[in-house]
Amino acid sequence: MKILEGKTLSAEILGALPARIDAVKGRLGRPPALAIINYFADSPSAVYVKRKIAACEKLGITVKLFAPKAEEGYPAFKKLLAGLGADPAYDAIMLERPLPDGFETLETWDALPAAKDVDGLSSLNMGRLFIAKKFSEIEGGGYFVPCTALAVIRLLRFHGINPAGLNIAVAGRSAVVGRPLAHMLTALDATVTLCHTRTKDSAAVFRGADLVITAIGKAKWLKKEMLPAGMTVIDVGTNFDENGRMCGDADFKDLEQTAGAVSPVPGGVGPVTLACLIEASVRAAELAPPAEDKKGEIIFT
Repeated sequence: MKILEGKTLSAEILGALPARIDAVKGRLGRPPALAIINYFADSPSAVYVKRKIAACEKLGITVKLFAPKAEEGYPAFKKLLAGLGADPAYDAIMLERPLPDGFETLETWDALPAAKDVDGLSSLNMGRLFIAKKFSEIEGGGYFVPCTALAVIRLLRFHGINPAGLNIAVAGRSAVVGRPLAHMLTALDATVTLCHTRTKDSAAVFRGADLVITAIGKAKWLKKEMLPAGMTVIDVGTNFDENGRMCGDADFKDLEQTAGAVSPVPGGVGPVTLACLIEASVRAAELAPPAEDKKGEIIFT
């Protein structure tokens, strides 16, 4: 079985950033700055928050973690979001999901400034993504897209897998992974079936596919009996098993003898997602206008 690892690609993406960061420093008088909002310190995504902070600090990117409490309520969240959106000291905002119940609303996505929305969640960025027909329009569109979905595309390309003409099954229809990923794959001329909790027989869909991508957030859900021999699997899931170890949606051990290729968890899509986020944060700083005072003089903040 081939291991579709993402650490090498992640290192390549991050390795290309120092020169761009230096250019931002020269233009803005400061490094790129990322604000991360995370409500749940024990969520699977919180593991990656620590890695994002460490990677930013290693590159010299300013990063600050905001950890509000859910009981403070939605008005406090909107106030924090508005403050970060208006603050010229921050180029990028990352909203870690899940958010507290009732926070994932259209009002939230409308309030997230598109120019700082490096995970492509805002109404404007998401709308621009779904208007695009070809992937070249997405790549050159000048807007941000969901980092995890983009990471899957980049991982496929890195390992020489061309989606064009393939029948691809995507398990999971979330707004941050499943649906944007299905659209990106379609823009790359794949034929995509999007499976979800109401799909009558997901295993039958998988058996008729050339490639399976799972992003449902259920530990070791995908088993070998659900797939034909030789299947390629991209595992986007970030979960913890019964022993508290990080694992994916696919049962990696179970698939070892039958799958053709599998992306591991950890070490597959995750590192590439992290690199895509940091790259997007640098790009947000590259596009940010310098602060000016009333006389038109540049003020470095």
